[in-house]
Amino acid sequence: VDLGAVPTPLPDILRLAEFAASPPLAPPQIIEGILHQGCKMILGGTSKSNKSWCLLDLALSVASGQPWWGRRCVKQPVVYINFELQPWALAERINALCAARPDCKGVGDTFHLWNLRGHNADISLLRPKLEEQLAKFNFGLIILDPAYKVLGNRDENANGEIASLMNEFEALAQKTGAAIVVAHHFAKGDSTAKSALDRMSGAGAWARDPDSIVVLTPHEEENCFTVSSILRNLPQLPEFVVAWDFPLMQVARDLNPDALRRPQAKNKVCSDKEFLDAVITNEGKSLARIASDSK
Repeated sequence: VDLGAVPTPLPDILRLAEFAASPPLAPPQIIEGILHQGCKMILGGTSKSNKSWCLLDLALSVASGQPWWGRRCVKQPVVYINFELQPWALAERINALCAARPDCKGVGDTFHLWNLRGHNADISLLRPKLEEQLAKFNFGLIILDPAYKVLGNRDENANGEIASLMNEFEALAQKTGAAIVVAHHFAKGDSTAKSALDRMSGAGAWARDPDSIVVLTPHEEENCFTVSSILRNLPQLPEFVVAWDFPLMQVARDLNPDALRRPQAKNKVCSDKEFLDAVITNEGKSLARIASDSK
């Protein structure tokens, strides 16, 4: 099996006493409680779940040192490598995000864009060229959006071939010292029937390899998503809900993250807020009367 990137020479075997004498220090957390610099993260979600908007918002947050979904970000130079959007569409999105986030100031020199739509290729062929350009900067975060654009001839359902892809991302992280974040899609069908770890499409290596996984699962409330995190190096975080309010995903603390949308279930008659408003407005009426009035 082609494992992708050519490995560097193996390090020496160390006695515990040697290792304990100078233990390596943990790198800074690019996203507090979620991602260290030099590690890999996947943002997974259904098709058209605004993953690219979320990643652009993340890039803006890190470039300015402002929180992302309530999580503190360390200010670092960021590059968003765009394989999917036309440059004009990307420009419109960034303009909308900057207008919606006046707190993210002074990013002209820390937020970088690399438009590679039309230059999609196998990451094994592309990585040397990426590294050549990335070496001119000192990025703390590199976002590649989306992952499927650099698969090449790999089968996303084949563990060996996805292990090769992940090795390429790992080599890029090792070479640049940056955290690597990529977007990946869910499998078709009812994602709620699976654990959050298994909702992404394809081979198990998609879930086993990354250091951090952030999953967006559709919530029963329209345009809302439950956020689940699976973390290797940090304590697991409680699930929470984000709501799409163009052009941002905003944390919706009043929504129950367990209330996932299930395709076989009937659509809700009203939202939670509408129900509470009706109850408060109709205080003193019987529930039967309230239900009758709402029809």
